[in-house]
Formats: sequence, structure tokens, C-alpha cells
Amino acid sequence: YFEVEPLEEQVVQLVKDGRIAQGSKFKDRKGIIELLQNAGMPRDEARGLEAVEGMNVMVDVTKGIQYLDETMELLIDAFVEVINRGPLANEKVYGLKMRLVDAKLHEDSIHRGPAQVIPAGRNSIYGAMCQANRILMEPLQKVFISVPQEIMGSVTNEIQQRRGVVEEMNQEGEEITIIAKVPVAGMFGFASAIRGATGGKVLWSSENSGYERVPPELQPQVVAKIRERKGLKPEPYDANYYAAL
Repeated sequence: YFEVEPLEEQVVQLVKDGRIAQGSKFKDRKGIIELLQNAGMPRDEARGLEAVEGMNVMVDVTKGIQYLDETMELLIDAFVEVINRGPLANEKVYGLKMRLVDAKLHEDSIHRGPAQVIPAGRNSIYGAMCQANRILMEPLQKVFISVPQEIMGSVTNEIQQRRGVVEEMNQEGEEITIIAKVPVAGMFGFASAIRGATGGKVLWSSENSGYERVPPELQPQVVAKIRERKGLKPEPYDANYYAAL
């Protein structure tokens, strides 16, 4: 039985910085536990760290579960599968803490193999994620645009049509520098569009700017498009589906 919740931001940063390594083999376990606790993770979770995959962790907070040590590697395999193929659209998962809170394991080892444990673990995590109101994140780009002041309106219109947000505007002489944040999905065709909108009187560049949540009102259609592109049925499965497997 798994529970899921957002991973503490400070822990995410530790993983990003490489201070906590990927995988399930930790050289300085005592030091990692201390780092996790200092980053706000409860002591029992920090001591129960089992695996790190991407910006996600799996922790074991169970007590006295028979045969669990023998099957932990298989549960970690299930965790890794889920992280690389999330339940919404088979996209990678980001910033999630998965807590193993209970387990019932068959006494016969033949029934604790990969064919039994991995699907059970995977479906349990998927079901927990469905109950936790899963959301879709999208990558953003920060865009820097310099144009003559008189055609600034054409640029801001182009940005807004692509779900972008103007964050800052600076004027130097007759030039305006616009700094905006735009979803990567909205950047396709931007180069030719911005040249057309400004008559070629534009200089621009961009850089990656992290991830933000897809607006809730747009999430269903974005998810459906991704799933259809991957040959999946448009509607993602819910918790009841995984509970019945």
C-alpha cells in the first residue's frame, strides 16, 4: 500500500544539486538521512529512504513486514516504472514522494517474483496518484525580445496568443526589451511569426525556465492530445481501474 505526496522543495533541490545521488545504493546513508531531515523530511521517512529516481523518492515507513526485504528491489523497479511513465499521459513524474506504508506478501517465494510484485506495486502507486489529484506540468521558456517601441503591441499580442505572460518591459532609447514566459508548446513557429509581426525588426533569444502547472481548464484537452499521439485512449484511467487490477 502506497501513499503519495509532493516532495519537499528543499529535498528536490538536494537531488538537483547532486547532493543526493540517483538510484538505490547510497554510500553515506547516515549523511543523507541528516541532509533529508535538515531539508524538512520527517525522521522516519528519511531513515526509510529506498530509492531516488529523477526528482522523486521512495521511502519505506513500514514496520515488521515479513519478506519485505526480499521483495524491496522489485518494489523499487515498480517505482522506477511509474516515474518514467506517469498515469496521466505516460510522461515522466516530477517532485513526488512515494511512501510504502503497508504490504501483505505471500509466504511462498514463488508467488513473490517479478510477475507478481512489480504489477502490484505499480498499480498501487498509480491508484494513489489518481486519488491525490494528479496534475500535468509543462516546460516553459523565458523569451527576451528587443523591438522598436512603435511595434511593441504586435509582439505582446503574439506572446499572449501563445499563452505567454509578459513579466518585464525595459526601455532604452527607442528600443523596448520585453521579457516573457511562454510554454514550450506555444513556441512552435514563433521565429517566423515574430519576424512577420515586426517586419523583421526584432532581436530575440530564449532560455529554459523550469516547469509550471498546465492551467486546470486546459489539462483535459492537453492530456487527451498527448495520449492520442502515443496511441492511448484519450481518457486516463482512474483509481477504481487500478484498484480492480
